[in-house]
Amino acid sequence: MAVSSGASSPSARLLLLLLSLLGFFVALSSQESSSSSTDSCGAAKLAVASLVPFDTAGFRCAANWKQQDFVLRYKNTGPSEWSFVLSAPDKGSYVAVGFSGKGAMVGSSAVAGWASDGRGTVKQYYLAGKSPDEVAPNRGLLKLVRNKSAVVSHSGRLYLAFQLSTDYPQPYLIYAVGPDGNLPPSSTLQLPMHQSMASRAFNYTSGMSSGGGSGDGTFPPERRHGLLAMMGWGVLMPIGMITARYFRQLDPCWFYTHLAIQVSGYAIGIAAVVLGFRLSEDGLKNVDVHKALGVAILAMASLQVLAILARPDKTSKVRRFWNWYHHNIGRAAILVAVGNVFLGLSIAQETNAYIVSYGVFVAVWVVAVAAFEVKRCYADDD
Repeated sequence: MAVSSGASSPSARLLLLLLSLLGFFVALSSQESSSSSTDSCGAAKLAVASLVPFDTAGFRCAANWKQQDFVLRYKNTGPSEWSFVLSAPDKGSYVAVGFSGKGAMVGSSAVAGWASDGRGTVKQYYLAGKSPDEVAPNRGLLKLVRNKSAVVSHSGRLYLAFQLSTDYPQPYLIYAVGPDGNLPPSSTLQLPMHQSMASRAFNYTSGMSSGGGSGDGTFPPERRHGLLAMMGWGVLMPIGMITARYFRQLDPCWFYTHLAIQVSGYAIGIAAVVLGFRLSEDGLKNVDVHKALGVAILAMASLQVLAILARPDKTSKVRRFWNWYHHNIGRAAILVAVGNVFLGLSIAQETNAYIVSYGVFVAVWVVAVAAFEVKRCYADDD
C-alpha cells in the first residue's frame, strides 16, 4: 500500500493529540469524582449511610435549592417503593419536603424532620393552609413505610431519610426550612412558620427541576453528557461530512476544515462517553441499548481517526477501497449518532425545547444534503 510521504508526521502528531485529549478527559473525570465533598452529589457514598434504615447505594442525586443548600438523593428501590434522603445545613431548625400534584403548598403533604439532644424526629404533616395552626401533624396523604424513617445530624448537616409506598411520586417538590434555633415543641409538634420555602417541578428521571434548574447553578451530569454527545457526535460530525463531500472545490481548505471539525467532534464525543459511563442508570429504560450504540459510535469514530494513518496516496490503486471504507463508516456513524441522540433525549425525558431544537437541526441538515446531491447530479449531467 502506497502511503503519502507527507502524511506520516502530521498523522502521528494528530494521533498523539487525540490520545492526549482522551487522557485529559479521563483525568478530569477522576479528579472531579475524587474532589467532591461527602455532602455533595459527587460523593461516592452517603456520609451517614450506616445510620439510615435502608440501603442508599446507587441513589440519584439533585441539588435543587441552592439558596438553602438542599441536596436530595432518591431511588426507586422496589415495586411501589421510593426512598429519599434530604440533606441540608443543620441550623437548629426543621427541614421539610412536600409532594404536590400542581406545585401548590396548600393541599399537599410533607415530611419534616429535626434533631434535638441527639434524637431525631420525623413526622408527616398535612398542609391545609399557610399558617402554622393549619399544618396538622401526623396527618397527610403520603404512605410512609413503617420503621423506614430517620433524621441524622452529622458534620453540621441534617439528613432526613424516609421511604414512600407509591408507584410514582407526585411531580412537584416543596422545600421548606424553619427559623434558626426554633424547633417544634414536643407537646404539640406544631411547626413554626418557615423562614423560607421553594416549589420545584421535578423530573425523577433526569434530576432536573423547573423554576430552579439543577439548583446549583450548573447542569446536572445527565444533561452535560447529553449536550456533549449531541454536539460532538450529533452536530459536528454531520457538519464535517458536508464540508468533505460538497466543498472539495475549495482545495485544500475543505480538507483542513473537515479535519478540524471532525477532530473537535471526536474530542467532545470522548468527553461525553467518559461522563456517560459515570452516570447512574437506575430505573431507566433502554439505557443498555443507548450505551451499546454509544460504544459503537466511539468505535466507528476511532476507526475513522486511525484510518488517517493508513491513507493511501491519491495515485494508489487501493485508494478507492480506502475511500469506500472511510465514506461508508462515516455515514454509518452519523446515522447511528443521530438516532442515539434522540434515544438519549427520550430516556432522559428531556423538555420539548431540546428535542425540537435538535429535530430542526437534523431536518435542516437533511434538506441541505438533499439539495447538494441534486446539485451534484445536475453538475454531472452537464
